[in-house]
Amino acid sequence: MAPSRLFLSRLGAYAMAFAWGAISLSIGLNTVVKQNRLKSFLRRSVAPLGITLRLVTNNVVHPAIASEVFCVITALFSLAAAVSLFVGSCATSRKAITVQAYVFTFLSVALFACQIPVSDAVRRKGVEIWGWKDGVEVPAVTLLEAAASLGVNPLYRHIHFILWFGIIPWLAFLFTLISAAVSFLALSGLRENNQPLAKARDAPMSQVA
Repeated sequence: MAPSRLFLSRLGAYAMAFAWGAISLSIGLNTVVKQNRLKSFLRRSVAPLGITLRLVTNNVVHPAIASEVFCVITALFSLAAAVSLFVGSCATSRKAITVQAYVFTFLSVALFACQIPVSDAVRRKGVEIWGWKDGVEVPAVTLLEAAASLGVNPLYRHIHFILWFGIIPWLAFLFTLISAAVSFLALSGLRENNQPLAKARDAPMSQVA
């Protein structure tokens, strides 16, 4: 069996893309669970005061969902690509390497596009808080003071589990981009190796002799 082009480089890049895609997925799920717990904690804490809270995190959740989807796809495709390196026909097939190169390129672009609004929201925005008491809206300053007294800062960059999701998927993006690069290098090397064979095959018999 012919050795796979850039076997170790591709295996390492694909494995890391899989790992960070899976880690990003787990962090995203952890973020969903913990943000729901945080919302419940805040609502319970102000309930004895007769205050009804509305907490909205759509400005980070919506772009995060898109990022999560591509993290899942990245993890699954990276795993499949890594396994294919141990399958002879797929490891050295020009078609398989071409598919890997272009799919990894697409995923890196998608992750980049999805993660920018997530990181921007984490850096600049926070939980939107509204409150009512006896049908009257509670001033935002009062709600922020109440949150601070409970040790909660509504800015996303101060909520550690949301902050991590603004950072970790960038590593998935990085290794997806590296996976695309090494796939294109493997494809380029495969073409260079095939050129002398093609010339020899097309040469007249007199030249070959």
